[in-house]
Amino acid sequence: MIRRHVIWQHEIRQVRERVRGLRSRVVLAIGLSAGIPAGPAAWAAPAPSCAPVLLARLTLRDDGGYLSVPALVAGRPFSLLVDTGAEGGLIDGAVAAALALPVDMQRRTILQGTGGGGAVVPDIVIPDLRLGTARTGLLALGALSVPVGALPGQPMIVPPVAGLLGSDVLARFDVEFDGPGGRLSLWRPPAGGCAPAPAWRGAYTELPAARLGQRLTVTVVLDGVRLTALIDSGARSRILSQAAAARLGVTADRLAVDPGGEASGVDGRPVLYHWHRFGSLRVGGGVERAPVLTVLPLHEPVDMLLGADWFARHAVWLSYGAGRVFVRPAP
Repeated sequence: MIRRHVIWQHEIRQVRERVRGLRSRVVLAIGLSAGIPAGPAAWAAPAPSCAPVLLARLTLRDDGGYLSVPALVAGRPFSLLVDTGAEGGLIDGAVAAALALPVDMQRRTILQGTGGGGAVVPDIVIPDLRLGTARTGLLALGALSVPVGALPGQPMIVPPVAGLLGSDVLARFDVEFDGPGGRLSLWRPPAGGCAPAPAWRGAYTELPAARLGQRLTVTVVLDGVRLTALIDSGARSRILSQAAAARLGVTADRLAVDPGGEASGVDGRPVLYHWHRFGSLRVGGGVERAPVLTVLPLHEPVDMLLGADWFARHAVWLSYGAGRVFVRPAP
């Protein structure tokens, strides 16, 4: 045993000497090469970039809480409502008929709105969907299968609204909302599990975030109570569930004296809502005093929706792949 150990140590010394000599020759050869510095840094592989790459910068319209971007649907100009609160997209039935889009015989979809009801609808195939315009540049998304339905509301704009752009498409990118600046930027996330912060200058806040399917939720504090809020650009306002309102002491009797009305989602079911004034709402580092929120029965596993009125006052960066949300207030 002792003899074998000594021989092994001797062999190790010989190998080390050979490696040391080889290393000196490699360094010498590198040092003699014109324009190349000597040392390990000269032959080390470059580190992969952790910076996102800008793919498209789109005009983001805000028409009374309807956020939309321009698009080409099967070669025709339309607008699409940007809905981070939707698991998938949607196309209006009249548009699908006008474009003679084929039915996807392999898929059907259950549409469920804020009212909680569900309806099974067919899917159609959009052979070519592109975001942007020919003047500002186009981002090709290829062919998509999307359900057909009726939008509960839409702005009367030009080009007309064809449907929704949901999280099934948005989750391919890092998505930057600049509500005050009227821009929506789509970034290609870096590969290799890298999770960079936004390409922003100045201060911003990262919100505690989690995934809900392909969608993103954050933690907010309303009147001192921590709540889970869905990032939902498709909601025209910030919406609080009746169940969460009750936990805050806002009973049905108190809501009954608040102003309100009736609304419906993509499922077409009407729901009653009320506007109620609360004490304070904290989202990240920002605190809003005396916010007025829409309260209604919310059939989602969250307490609240952060809607278009919140996007209108902030820059928001959604990193779907990393599950991170960043925000900073508008200038």
